[in-house]
Order: sequence, then structure tokens, then C-alpha cells
Amino acid sequence: MNTPLVADSFVSLAALGGLLVLIGTIRSFDTASPLNRRFLFGLEVLAALMASRVLAWWTDLFIFKATTIITAGLVPLSTVLLAEGLLRRHAPRTTKWIGAGGAVAFFVLAFLPASIAEPWRVALLFVYQLVTFALAGHMTVTRDRTSLSKAENQAVDRIALSLLLILPLLVTDFRSVYIDQPVRLGGVAILFLCWLLISLGQRAVGHRDTVVSFVILLSVTLIAALVIGFENGLEPAALVRATSVILSAALLGVIWKDSISLRTEQRRQSLIRHLAEDRIDDTLGFLKELQNHPLVDGALLLGEDELSDLDVPVIKALFAARPLMRTAETGSLPQSDAEQLAWLLEKYEATHVMLVSNRPFRLIALNMPSVTATPGAETELKVVQRMAMLISERNSLHD
Repeated sequence: MNTPLVADSFVSLAALGGLLVLIGTIRSFDTASPLNRRFLFGLEVLAALMASRVLAWWTDLFIFKATTIITAGLVPLSTVLLAEGLLRRHAPRTTKWIGAGGAVAFFVLAFLPASIAEPWRVALLFVYQLVTFALAGHMTVTRDRTSLSKAENQAVDRIALSLLLILPLLVTDFRSVYIDQPVRLGGVAILFLCWLLISLGQRAVGHRDTVVSFVILLSVTLIAALVIGFENGLEPAALVRATSVILSAALLGVIWKDSISLRTEQRRQSLIRHLAEDRIDDTLGFLKELQNHPLVDGALLLGEDELSDLDVPVIKALFAARPLMRTAETGSLPQSDAEQLAWLLEKYEATHVMLVSNRPFRLIALNMPSVTATPGAETELKVVQRMAMLISERNSLHD
């Protein structure tokens, strides 16, 4: 069996998997956006390229070889279109002519027999891709940053960052003509691009976080490959192939995990969504709908009748000063307040109690285990408490 072909196929199929995951993620958000359509066009071209070239290697059929040339010729054009969308301005006329003209030219050249067209066709394709990527990179580097938002600038920076890796790795995809590389690494560059793009949905993740993560992943991969190579006495070329296969598998796993995180975040029914979508015309309606929220499932609405066995004046004074109380805060209170709060928490098996109305006096007691009480959830509870108070005060003014 041709071992370089096996490694090439694995890396390309991993890249295809990463592209399909990213395409599915973008489609789940918004396919009507013009920018997303440009993203999807470019990603679908790359996916078709990865699939067709693997099929061409294993079947040696002309149709797949021609499809590989056509899709490879479309990649630079899709890059220019994406750059235009990201920068919200037209590319220079020369860049457009090169991008569109090259795509048309290679559509025609794809149908020439290899005996006539090679090796100059592959050489032309390499030059065409290199020049167009460089022009697109020049557009992103020289852009007017003040004309774009912070999020738009972040997206452009991620694309430019991926080009720094794509351009050198792209050279290895032309090894049959120029250099006898042990494996084609264009798929690895595509996987890195997919990782950068999918991390755009995680606003808290910065460029430095992504680059550091990639360096750590690459370092661990190299160590793993060296261990495997040492144990099996692999030659340098085989060691490079093992590294590329391990790195591709790891990147695909990370992309899949990040896509799951994004989908989970999208589905997450936060308390903030409760504020945005549920009724706020009366306090009781708002609180009853809050009780159905998964995060505070089983929350109890307590009036003065339910608090009759407590020292209600002390409870009122306590929650007037601190409207949201947690179990952990009991120890920081004066003894009388701590006893009242501890009894209240124990009676209703609650971890949190919050004031939601002064007139009439109402509390909500709920049980949020510490493992689910993330800083974000705690903040959302505070927002809900304030919103409930605002609604009750507004209703009091109208009454």
C-alpha cells in the first residue's frame, strides 16, 4: 500500500470532516446573511475539493481529476468574494479580474488530458492561488479599521491569521511537481482555518487564546509522534506523516467539540431570554413563568402567610439590605439574621432566596446546586430579581 497516499487521504478526509462541521454550524445560525452565504460558498468549494481529490487518488477517474482542478481554481475566487464581504467594499479591479479569470481558465483547462496539460497546469494553478491569496491578504492588511466594527475586525484578523499558515502549507500540496514532501499539509491548514472560524462564535476567546491553544496542541502532537516514532523506529518521512495524521485527528476533535459548545449555547434557555420573551405586565404572571424556567425549576413563591413562623420584620429588614441571599452568606450575618435566614433556607430546602416584591412582601426560594450555579447564572438571578422589583414597583404606582 502507498503509505503517503494513506496519510494524504486521512488528512484530506479530516479536513472534509472539519469543513462539514463548520458548514453545519453556520447553517444552524443564519443562512440568509449575505456574508454567511459567501462563507458557505467558500467552505463548500473547499469541501468539494477535499472530496474530489481523495476520490481521484483512489479511483484515478478523469471526472474526479477534472473536478479537483475546477474546485482548486474556484478557491482563490471564493477567497476574494469573502474578503469583499468581510471588508464591506469591492476588491480592486485587477484582483477581481485575476480571481474570476483564473476560475474560468482552470474550468477549461481541467478537461485537457494530463499528458498535454501537465506539469505546466499544476504550476499555473500554484502561481494563481499564491498571487490571489496574497492580493486578498493585502486587502485585509491595508483595510480601514475604523470603517468596521470590533467584531468585524476580529473576523478579518482571524482570516488573515489563517492565511499565514495556509500559504506555506499550500506549497506541500504541489509536491509531485516541485518537492517530494512526505505528506500534503493543505488539509491541516484548512482544519486550522475551520478552528479559527468556529471560535469566532465564542466572543470571549481572543486571538492569543486561539494561537496559544494551537501551539499547545501542536506541541502535544509532536511529542506523541516522537514517542510513536521512537518505539517503532520510524524514518523522518514516516514521522512527519504520523505527526500530520495525529494533528489532523486532534484538530477535527477540537472543531467538533467547539461546534457542540456553540450549539449548546444557542439552545441554552437562559434567564435573560426569560426576561426578553415572557410577560412582564404583572408581577405574579412574571414570577409564575419564572417558576417554569429549567434553571430555577421548583422555585417557591413565598408571601407573608408562608413566612408567619419567622420573624417577618427581621426578614424584611434583611432582604431590604441584601435582596438576593445565598446559603454561603449565612455566616457573614449577625446572629439573629443568620438564624432567621438559616431557618428559612432549611424549611424550603433552598440555596437562594430573593426579594421580588415589597408590597405585598414576596420572596422566591429556589434550589440551585453549586455545580450549576455558574457566575453567569448568579448574575442572571440578580438581573431577574431587579426586574421583578421594577415590575412590582411599577404595578404599585398604577394601583
